[in-house]
Amino acid sequence: MDLQDLKHLYRAMYAARCVDRVERELTNRGEAFFHVSGAGHESSACLALHLNEHDWLHCHYRDKALMLARGLTAKDFFDASLCKDASHSRGRQMSAHMSSPELHLLSIVGPVGNSALQAAGVAAAVREREGSPVVLCSVGDGTSQQGEFLEACAEAVRSTLPVLFFVEDNRYAISTQTRGNTFYSRPDGDADEFYGMPIHRVDGRDVVAVNQVVGDVVAQMRQDRRPVVIVLDVERLDNHTNADDQTQYREQEEILAAADGSDPLFNFRSHLLQQGLSEEELAAIEKSVQKEVRQAEEDAIAGPEPAPIFDAKKAISVELTHPSRENHGEGAPALTMREALREVLRNHLQDDARVSLFGQDIEDPKGDVFGVTKGLTTQFGARVKNAPLTESTILGFSIGRALAGERPVAFLQFADFMPLAYNQIVSEMASMHWRSDGGWSSPVIVMAACGGLRPGLGPFHAQSFESLLTHTPGVDVFMPSTASDAAGLLNAAFASERPTLFLYPKSLLNDPANRTPALVADQFTPIGPARKVRSGRDVTFVSWGNTIKLCEKAAQALEAVGVESEILDLRTLSPWDEHAVIASAEKTAHLVVVHEDNHTCGLGAEISATVAEKTRVPVAIRRVTRPDTFVPCNFANQLEVLPSFRRVLTTAAELLSLDLSWIAPPVPEAGSAMIEAIGSGPADESVLVVDLLVKSGARVERGDAVASLEATKSVFEITSPVSGMLEEILVSEGDTVAVGAPLMRVRLPAAERRIKPVTQELPGEPVLTRKPSRERLRVPRRTTEIRQFEVGVSSIAALEGSRTIGNEELLALLGNSGQMTAEDIVRRTGIESRQWINTQEDAIGMAVKASWEALDRENLIPDDLDLVICTTTSPNSVTPSMACQVLAGLSRGKTSGAMLQAFDINAACSGYLYALQSGYDYLQSKPDGKVLIVTAEVLSPLLDPNDFDTAILFGDAASASILYGEGCMSHAQGKLFRPELSAKGDSGSALTVPLLREGYIQMHGRKVFSEAVRTMVGSLTRVCGREGMGVEALNLVVPHQANQRIMNAIGNRIQTEVFSNIRTHGNTSSSSIPLCLADVLPASKKGDRLGLCAFGGGFTFGAGILEAL
Repeated sequence: MDLQDLKHLYRAMYAARCVDRVERELTNRGEAFFHVSGAGHESSACLALHLNEHDWLHCHYRDKALMLARGLTAKDFFDASLCKDASHSRGRQMSAHMSSPELHLLSIVGPVGNSALQAAGVAAAVREREGSPVVLCSVGDGTSQQGEFLEACAEAVRSTLPVLFFVEDNRYAISTQTRGNTFYSRPDGDADEFYGMPIHRVDGRDVVAVNQVVGDVVAQMRQDRRPVVIVLDVERLDNHTNADDQTQYREQEEILAAADGSDPLFNFRSHLLQQGLSEEELAAIEKSVQKEVRQAEEDAIAGPEPAPIFDAKKAISVELTHPSRENHGEGAPALTMREALREVLRNHLQDDARVSLFGQDIEDPKGDVFGVTKGLTTQFGARVKNAPLTESTILGFSIGRALAGERPVAFLQFADFMPLAYNQIVSEMASMHWRSDGGWSSPVIVMAACGGLRPGLGPFHAQSFESLLTHTPGVDVFMPSTASDAAGLLNAAFASERPTLFLYPKSLLNDPANRTPALVADQFTPIGPARKVRSGRDVTFVSWGNTIKLCEKAAQALEAVGVESEILDLRTLSPWDEHAVIASAEKTAHLVVVHEDNHTCGLGAEISATVAEKTRVPVAIRRVTRPDTFVPCNFANQLEVLPSFRRVLTTAAELLSLDLSWIAPPVPEAGSAMIEAIGSGPADESVLVVDLLVKSGARVERGDAVASLEATKSVFEITSPVSGMLEEILVSEGDTVAVGAPLMRVRLPAAERRIKPVTQELPGEPVLTRKPSRERLRVPRRTTEIRQFEVGVSSIAALEGSRTIGNEELLALLGNSGQMTAEDIVRRTGIESRQWINTQEDAIGMAVKASWEALDRENLIPDDLDLVICTTTSPNSVTPSMACQVLAGLSRGKTSGAMLQAFDINAACSGYLYALQSGYDYLQSKPDGKVLIVTAEVLSPLLDPNDFDTAILFGDAASASILYGEGCMSHAQGKLFRPELSAKGDSGSALTVPLLREGYIQMHGRKVFSEAVRTMVGSLTRVCGREGMGVEALNLVVPHQANQRIMNAIGNRIQTEVFSNIRTHGNTSSSSIPLCLADVLPASKKGDRLGLCAFGGGFTFGAGILEAL
C-alpha cells in the first residue's frame, strides 16, 4: 500500500467507527431503533483496495468500513438508521441492510445466508465480462453453516465461478459459539480446503496482513477465475446489536481481553505512526471525519419521512395489462401447451442473449420430465443447463443472474417442490424491487408443472400451492388452462420484467382440444384480465388451470334445465381480475369458485371475501376445493378429494335449488375385458400405436406384451392385464388414440369379471330438475312489478326468390364432377331444393312486395305504421338503410311518403327475434302503435362455388309481419312474449357474410353446429323458465332453419316436436322463422304455444314464445 492507500483505508475504518458511535447515540435518544456495530470487523475494508468498478459485492452487515471505502457515505447509513425517504430503501429496510446498484453493492437481508447463491449467480453472469470481475460473498461464521451457503460453495466449484467467500469469524453467532463447529473449523481441527477450494486464513486484527492476503487472492482469481475461501479471524468488540447484552453469555474477562489488542483500528493507527505518519496528520483525518459524520447526522435527521406504498410490484405499462392487447395468433390450431411453451422459450432464447434456462433434467436428450425444453440444449448449448438436485440453488442462482442484468428462467419439476425454494422466492425474488425502491430488480421467471387429476400422481407430485404463492407480495402468479394463454402469458412474463411464478397444469400439457397457432411470437395475454370462457346470466364459475374443464362440463349439464353459466378463467392469479369477477357475480347473483388448492386460506376464500365485501347486491357463494388434506395417489380417492365434475355440478345444483340425481354408468359385462391405452406420464393425452404385437384370436396371458406405444416421454410396451382369448383389435398401427381408449377386447371365462382400477371420473349421467319455487334459495334480484302491455303478431306475408334450384341443378352449377350426389346433400342438410332470385329480383323489391301483402291483409296503409324495422344479413348498402329503402318503396313514387321511425338490425339469422324484441319494447311506450317487421335475405349472390359445404345451404326470401300494441290486440293472430336475446363475440373465424360484391360467405360448420344447438336450447329453456313453464309445455318448437342436423340435435335434447320446412326452402337466415310461421300460425289452435329460437353469426342467439289467439 502506498501512502494514499493507507490514508484512504484509515479514513474509511475511522469513519465506520464514528458512524457506529452516532448510530448508538441515535438509538439511545430514541430517534433510531436498531443498531448493528461493525467494531472489530473494520479490516474487511482492505478489500476495497483490490476490488474495482467491475466487481460485485454481497457484504456482511458488519462491513461498514468496506462499504464506506467502496463509496457509501455516512449519511447513507444515517438515512437507513432513521428510515428516511432519502435512504436506499425509502425507509423499508432495517439499518445495516445496505444496497447501492451504482456501486454494485447487492442488497443485504435478514436471512443472511441467502446472499451466497445470488453471488454464485452473479458470478456466472459476469464471469466473461470486461475486467475479469470477482464477486465477493462476505458472511459471518454463523452464516457459513447455512445450507444455502454450502450449496453456493458447491455451485461455485461445480461451475468454476470467481466467488470470493469471505468468512468473518468472531467465534459467535450472536451467543452460539462456533469454534470447532464449521466447515473450516471442525471438531478434529482446521480444514485446509472445502469442496476443493483452498481456505486462506488471516488475522483480522492485522490490517497489513489482511491487505496482503486479500490482494494476492483477488489477483489470482482474476487469472484462474476459480472460487476461494478466506477466513478472517476477528473479535466482535460490541454487542451483537443494541437489542443484545453480551455480558449474559461472555465473561467480563473475555470481553476485556478481546478489546485489548484486538481492535484493528487501534492497531492500524499504531502501524501508520510507525510508517511515518505524524500524530497531527492522523488527528487531522479524524477531525475531518468527525465533522463530516456530525454534519451527515444533522442532514439525515432533517430529511423528509417516506410515504407508505401499498404495492410491492414494479409498475408496468398499460400496454401489458389492457384487454385490447390480447392476441391469440392467426392460423389453424397446431401446438399443444407443451409445444407452445417450448416455442416461446425458443423465440426468447433466439432474440435475447440474456435469456437462459436452469433446472433439473432440462438438457437434451430428455429435455425436461414433460418434454417442455426438448431440443433447446441442442440449439442453444450451455444457455439451457441442467441444475443440481436442489431447488434453492436453482432459484438463488437465477436471482443472481437477474441482478446482473440477465433474464433467467428457473425450472422446478413440480410445484410441490416450491417449498424447497420458498426462502429465495419470498425473501429475495419477491421483495427485491420493493426493498430497494426499484434499485434492484429480479425478473426471474419460475416455471413449474402443477396439479393433479391424473392417475399416478399423489403427494409431492400433485399440488399447486397457488394460495401460498399469491399470498406473497411482489410476484406475479400465472396458471393457464389453454395453449394460447400459456404462450401469451409466458410472452407477457418476459415483457413485464417482473418476477413471475408460472404454473402450468401437467395434465393439460398435451391436451389436443386446446391447441394454439404455430406462430407464438406475437401471442400475448394481458396481465390481469380474466378470460371469459362462456357467458351466462344465472351462475358464475370462477376457476383456473385444471378445473376450468370441470366448470365447462358442469355448465353443459346445467343447460339441460335452462341455466346459463358464465365461466371466468382467471389465468393470472396475482393480480386477479376483481372487476370481472365482481361484475359477473352481480349479474348472476350466484358464484361458485373452483380450485385444486386446499380450502382454508385458499385463493377461493380471498375471491369470495372480495365479492362479499364489494358487490352492490347480495350474492350467494360456494367453493369447491380440496379439503385441508393432501392429494392421495389412489385415483378413486383423489377424485373424491380434489374437485371433480360431480362435486362441481352438485355444488352448483344446490346453490341454484336444483334437484340432481345420477344415472349410473353401465357395468362391464362378465366374460369380457378391454385393454385400454395408457400413457407413460401424467401429461399424456394420447399415444401413437407403433406396433401391434398380437393378432386377433390369439391367446394372451396376463403380462404379455400386446402393443408398442409411443407417448410424450418414451416408447414402451403395454401388457395385457388379463388372461384370455384376444377377441378383437380395435386399432391399427399408426393410429393415435386417446389415453383410456380401448385398444383390444379380450374374452374371459364366462363368469369372470375384471376389476379395473379407476383411471377417470365416471359419475354417470346427471339428471337435473327444478325444485318447486318455495324450496329455492332466495337471492334478491333486480325485478320489476310493472305489468307489461301485451303485444300481438299479425298474419305473416312471405316471398321467396322465383328460381327453384334443386340439388341436381346445384351440383351442376358448382361443378361437382360426381363427387357428391343429390342424396348426399339431403343427408347432410335435409335440403332438396331452395329458392334463389333471378336477375330481375333483389332484396328490396322482395321486401316491399312482402310488406304490401302484409299491409293489405291487415287493411293498413303505411301511414298507419309507427315503426319499420328491417332485419337483414345482406343489405344493398349501408346507407340508406334497408328499412328506409322499404319505406321509400311503400311510398309508391310519392314525393313525400309516411314519416316514421325506420332502422335496420344486423343480427344474422337471429335477426327476426331481435326485431320482435325491439318492436315489443317500442310498443310498451306506445300501446296503441303498430310496427312493421321486415326480413330481407338474398344470400345466393354471396355463395362461393368452391365452398361446397356452404353453397348448398342458403336460399333467398323476404317476409313482413305486423306487431300490434295492446290497444290493437283484436287484430292479432298471436300473442308475443318478450324474447330473450344474447350474443357472444366472434372475431369472424366461424361465420362471416361480406357486403355484396365484396366476397363470399364463409362458415366453420362444426363450430357453428355446436354453438347453435347449445345456445338455442339454452335460450328456449330460459324464456320458458321465465314464464313459469318447461320446454315440454310448448306445443311446437319453431327453430331457425339452419340445417336439419341441427334441428334433429335440438329435438333430441327436448321433449317437444320441432317444426321443419328446410327441405324445400333451405336456410333463409332471418327469414326462416317467419317462413315457418306463415304456415304454422294459421294452423295453430287457440292457446297453442310456439317456441321460437334462433342462432346466427356474430354470434347472436335468442328465443321467444308466441301464443296462438
